[in-house]
Amino acid sequence: MKKTILNCPVDFDRSSFLDLLSLSVGWSIACQNRLGELIGDNGWNVDLKSGTIKFGEHIFKSGVLGTESSSSGTWLWAWENTEGGLPEIAAAPSRRAKKQLGDCPEFTNGKFMLDELHTGHNLAMVCCAVSDKDICYYRCPHSEGAAFVTVEELPEDIFAPLDAQSLLRQIMEIISVFYCDHRLLTAGLLHMNGNLFTADDRSISAEFDGRSIRFTFEATEEIYRLVDVNFN
Repeated sequence: MKKTILNCPVDFDRSSFLDLLSLSVGWSIACQNRLGELIGDNGWNVDLKSGTIKFGEHIFKSGVLGTESSSSGTWLWAWENTEGGLPEIAAAPSRRAKKQLGDCPEFTNGKFMLDELHTGHNLAMVCCAVSDKDICYYRCPHSEGAAFVTVEELPEDIFAPLDAQSLLRQIMEIISVFYCDHRLLTAGLLHMNGNLFTADDRSISAEFDGRSIRFTFEATEEIYRLVDVNFN
């Protein structure tokens, strides 16, 4: 079975978008950064009929997750977009996300307002982290907003495990700029990175090449915050 955040061995609320995003953000950003290095400054071109996206000489399989509207400030899932003329195959990734995340209202409501938490980037990151395929996403801006599409069949090194120092740096960088539950961020990243770990309410312990890492957290009103990292 492919690892996804949905089989991460930690307690979380499948109906909570914040929980799902917290589990997703660490691994998703790591993969997105590698995708950015691969495609560089090349422009993009999406062909909905063939289901592909092109960056310079790089061509990958692609589908549509949803669209942001700059005028209404709303998100519209591709499976709900009955007026956009999308080919049936193009909306397949959004239908898969809806099926996998049926307990979470953000993935079953076809259209809703965007806000600081609910952005196209955040919605797309969760879609990638629950996919049964190794995928990334790309934001394709246009005159009325932007479409978020999947980028599939990428080189395997996009999804290669992080070493211990890179993983720690990833966690620290995210918590410095991104609102999320630090305990779920840590668990999700370790899980997707292929690291076994043990967890309780206040700590997570993992092994890296014979060395141990222990993360300690404190509970706040809404989230757990990281307070200490011990690396032996």
